[in-house]
Parts: sequence; C-alpha cells; structure tokens
Amino acid sequence: MRAPRPARVGMVVGQLTTGGAEGQLWHVARGVDPQRFTPIVYCLSPQVRPMGERLQAAGVPLHVTPHGGWRRVGWLRRRLAADGIDLVHSWLYIANAVTWAATIGAPARPLLTSARNCKMQGRLSRLANTLAFRASQGIVANSRDVAAYIERHYRAPAARIQVVYNGVDVERFRPLQPVPRTPAGPIVSIGRLVDQKNHALFLDAAARLVQTLPDARFIIVGDGPLRSRLEAQARDRSIADRVTFTGERLDVDELLRGAALFWLTSRWEGMPNVVLEALASGVPVVAADVGGVRELIRAGIDGFVVRPDDAHAFVEPSLALLTDATRWARCAAAARQRAEAFATPRMVDAMAAVYAHALGLGSC
Repeated sequence: MRAPRPARVGMVVGQLTTGGAEGQLWHVARGVDPQRFTPIVYCLSPQVRPMGERLQAAGVPLHVTPHGGWRRVGWLRRRLAADGIDLVHSWLYIANAVTWAATIGAPARPLLTSARNCKMQGRLSRLANTLAFRASQGIVANSRDVAAYIERHYRAPAARIQVVYNGVDVERFRPLQPVPRTPAGPIVSIGRLVDQKNHALFLDAAARLVQTLPDARFIIVGDGPLRSRLEAQARDRSIADRVTFTGERLDVDELLRGAALFWLTSRWEGMPNVVLEALASGVPVVAADVGGVRELIRAGIDGFVVRPDDAHAFVEPSLALLTDATRWARCAAAARQRAEAFATPRMVDAMAAVYAHALGLGSC
C-alpha cells in the first residue's frame, strides 16, 4: 500500500527581512520532519532578503507576490490551490488578514493564524484580524501575554489559542569559552531604529550610567529612520564617544559573545528573540516589562525586568551586576541555562504538533 504524501503546509508572511517572526518561520520550515510536512512559503511583498535566500538554500519552495494591496488576496488564493496546500498558516497580522480573505469560499482546509506582538493595528486590519481569528482552527501565540492581548483586543477565541514559545539557536548563540571572569564588554541593544524599540530611552539610561561608571561602553545594532536623531541625542548627552551605532549586522552572535549586558528598552514586544539570543550567549539581560519578557527572564537570577520607559530603572540593576563580578558571573551562567529551555528543536516540535492537531493527525 502506498504511503500518504507529506501534508503540504502553506506558510504566509508579509516579508522575509531580518526579523523575529521571519527567523522563526525559517527555523520551522527547514526543521519540520519532511516525512510528515512539506512547507511552502508565500511572501506578500518583494522584501525577501535575507530570509528568502536562506529558505531557498534550504530547499524550501518560495513564492513571492507580484502584486500589492488587496490584489494579493486573489494571487494567494490561486497559489494555494495550485500547490495543493493542505494547511495554511499565516505568521503576522497583515498575513492573517490577507490569508483569511484568500480562504473565504475556498475548498475547506485548516487555517492557522498567528499573534506575535502586542501592537494595536489600524481599524481595517483590526477588523480583518478579528474575523480571521474567529475563522481559524487554531491561533498560534508566542507568549501567554500575547495570547491574553488578542483575547482582550481582538476577541480571539481563547480555546483555540495555543502558545508556542520562540526558539533560539543555542549552537550559534553561545558564551565565550572560557567564560569571562568579569563583565568587561559593552552594553548592547539590537533592534530596528524605530519608535517601538525606544532607543532614546537606551541613550538616556546610558548617559545616567556613565556618571557612575565613566568607562562604560554601549553598542546599538540595527538601522532605521531614527538613526540620525539618535546619533544627535548621543552627542547632546555627551556620550557619542561611548556609543557605537553599527547599522545592521549579520554577526550579532559574535557581538553578543563580547557583551557585558543586554538592554531591551522596547515600548511593546511579543516574545523578543533578541532576549533569548542574549541569554543563550551568557549575557545577563535588563529588560522593560513588556510582552512576554517576564516569561523569559527569572528576575534576579538571569536578569532583571524593570519598569518600561524609566531610564533610572535600567541603571540600578546594571550597576549591581557591573560592580560585582561574582554576581555577574552567576547571572551569566544562569542566563545560558535558561536559554537552553527554549532551544529551537523544542519550538519546531511544538509547531509540528500544532500542525498535526489541525490536520487531525494526532493530539497537540
């Protein structure tokens, strides 16, 4: 008797640039058991570097829409049908809206939607996502906080929400060997230079910290529309010689291995991958209490969770670690241990279980 073919999973995403959701999609697409699932990725914009190239290098089929706006709905509907997709999984709010619209009236196939941050959308997107969540067989959230958020703001059916935490590549992100005895490196931030990441707060906290630790150094990794404004702020606060703006980098693992601390100053998040990457690198984290941060960091053990939008709140625990080498080393070791609980294979297995459940192939 001929064995059934692997289930074809259509994975829909808005873009394939450097980003948290895009990285998680790549891990799932290349990591699921090919005997059970064949992933096919559909990108709703021409922005496909670098993750699109990585997907294709891993042998994952990729289709990129030639259209913009709502014309993408018809394109996606036709592609899903042509490829014989058995299950479709949209990965972000825009993808949820387009994918839901593309499946209306189409042959029955399970629809999975996603929620990966706590950002409120515009009215049309909010309505479309509310309807998409209601039409979904399952909704994948990457933290309990995000799950609660979409229940409140999108009336997402709680019984259909399944939390699959982000995974981190603990082989790529790892501490220096031998582990440093003292916190000699810079304080690092990684993220696009946009309002969400609140790098202005990072610089404010940096200026306060150097008043006590004049040798402290800082690195901001990423690029974006606020770069010139942030560079001007560093000059105005007389710390331009202490702060390095690197732009986008592909070697963030190497940068993190040399860091003393990682600061996350965001205004909102879902489940920030950069926190997992810092923890895996053996770097203690001081993070604003946003999104699922509290689900990652054990306060006082592998880092600290502090009040959002409060520069002083970042300074106090940072001083406690940077001036106590023994405490810092203990925190760094605990950070690495914590990250191992979020290793990528665990995330991939959890997502595969969601797919199997939606397809009726087994319990989730």
